[in-house]
Amino acid sequence: EAKKKDPELVIYYNNARARQQGSPFTLAAVVPIGTNPNDAQEILRGVAQAQNQFNNKGLNNRFLEIVIANDDNKESAQQVAQQLAKDNSILGVIGHNSSDATQKALPEYEKAGLAIISPTATSILLKSSVFFRAVHSDQVTGTKLAEYTYNNLQLKRAVIFANPNSPYSNSIREVFINRFEKLGGEVVRKPLINLTDPNFDARIEISATVYSKDKFAQAAILFPDTQSADIGIKIATEITRRNAKLKDAPQSGRVKELKMLGGDSLYGNETLDKGGKNLEGLIVAIPWFRESSPAKAFAERSEQEWGGGISWRTATSFDATQAFIKALSNNATRTNLLEKLPSINLDRNETSGYQLKFTEEREREGQSILVQVKDGKFVPIE
Repeated sequence: EAKKKDPELVIYYNNARARQQGSPFTLAAVVPIGTNPNDAQEILRGVAQAQNQFNNKGLNNRFLEIVIANDDNKESAQQVAQQLAKDNSILGVIGHNSSDATQKALPEYEKAGLAIISPTATSILLKSSVFFRAVHSDQVTGTKLAEYTYNNLQLKRAVIFANPNSPYSNSIREVFINRFEKLGGEVVRKPLINLTDPNFDARIEISATVYSKDKFAQAAILFPDTQSADIGIKIATEITRRNAKLKDAPQSGRVKELKMLGGDSLYGNETLDKGGKNLEGLIVAIPWFRESSPAKAFAERSEQEWGGGISWRTATSFDATQAFIKALSNNATRTNLLEKLPSINLDRNETSGYQLKFTEEREREGQSILVQVKDGKFVPIE
């Protein structure tokens, strides 16, 4: 990690260039620097890369300045949004990282007519006339996971581990259940097992899920929010242990192995570092993958720039920044940026590899990608 370049330094350097050049275009990037430094770094890499690229040419001799704001929790998200809304030089906002924080901040941006593009917040509950997404919503991801579980893996019974107090976790869970049941699947121990319950014990829950007579599951669906991702890894570890036991002593007519699937909060090098061999076989749906062919060119450029593997958060943050850049003009204001964004169309060589277009609901068009942990690495499911 130490050899990786620091995106904050790249942004500060570019801000100095932008101010020296005079009358910069200003955007804000809101990231959880204190509570979730990994996500914050991944997001800022994408923003810095787009800023750097733009400032090498500029627009009418004007460069881009990025104000970095820190929102460590839901409570501070609203205050941060108020501050940014008050600062008239800020034309648009990239953020927030979590759906919880975004939900708290949205009313402030709406009042100010300030456009916000989130590269990471996926909850379907996020709706506002100023809110755009550079990442697919849970509608896309939850549907994809349900269809893969039922149609491809041919598993008919699933149990869901989630956090009922998280807008992200709730939203992807609802979408999954709706689609899975429509296909004919059954969610056992419905609606969910609360992985944030203080008395939650992964071993007891997994054992109950596997051995229960009428309620045993064939698939465990893990939807922790970013705050509870570590508990998701604990559950996966427990499932792997239990699967080894089932292999040794198969239960007649019962599940031989509990398959694990999850949302994008479980994707990252951190997950692999913490989970190691225990995550073997875990399937995760993500918006972008560096080894998929459309993504390769961007992934290689980014790895040269930052000295390391690039996650989907860097890709979607680059795309969010590019969308704002595309909407800039010499007389850019909050109002005309908000007017231009809905019809923005970025082709593949202007993004992290996939075309960026917004639907009428200001959602990003496109599909999620399924990856699986094999030999301690995420690989695409062909």
